Amino acid sequence: MLEDLKRILEEKEAAREELIKLSRDMRLNSSKAIAYIHAGNFEKAEEHLKKAEEIFEEIKKFKEKFWDIYYLSFDAMQEFVEAIVFKNVVENLSLEVNLPEGLEPAPILGGFADSIGEMRRFALTLLVKNNVEVAKKVLELMEELYFKLVEFTFHDKITGNLRPKLDVARNSIERTKSDLLSAIVAKKSDELLKKIS
Repeated sequence: MLEDLKRILEEKEAAREELIKLSRDMRLNSSKAIAYIHAGNFEKAEEHLKKAEEIFEEIKKFKEKFWDIYYLSFDAMQEFVEAIVFKNVVENLSLEVNLPEGLEPAPILGGFADSIGEMRRFALTLLVKNNVEVAKKVLELMEELYFKLVEFTFHDKITGNLRPKLDVARNSIERTKSDLLSAIVAKKSDELLKKIS
């Protein structure tokens, strides 16, 4: 009996190590995709997202047999979702995304929530380029997503600690509003000065 138990645990330990490695690679590719999106290199971003999705297909194979350690992949799934959502916002100014099948609910919620922070960074880049109108649209998407997510009033154990993420998201939205207002005032002042001079 103990020999059988040892064999089972050895198999699980090997699976755990492989799952951690795959999750790390998936998360790394997702993070690189986000970085390339910010840099405006969508070709490279898509390459890394495709690689992340390929890894995810491997990760899904662990769920049935090793369900009790499958949670180790959740952080990577969350980063993957964040990258997909953010890319769609930048390219299409839309929250409507097609996510791969098999993603767990908590990482999906976490990925959507974390994408609000990336949207803020994108909005700031737009403001630096004096693209106020698009930045305003991005802010609207941030708020729309936030209000959709606050409806998930389930226990934190179910949502993967969504509430703290939403607190961070709310702060990002308020700061972006302030930055946008400042940019609008500055733009109006410039236009007025040009008319006077």
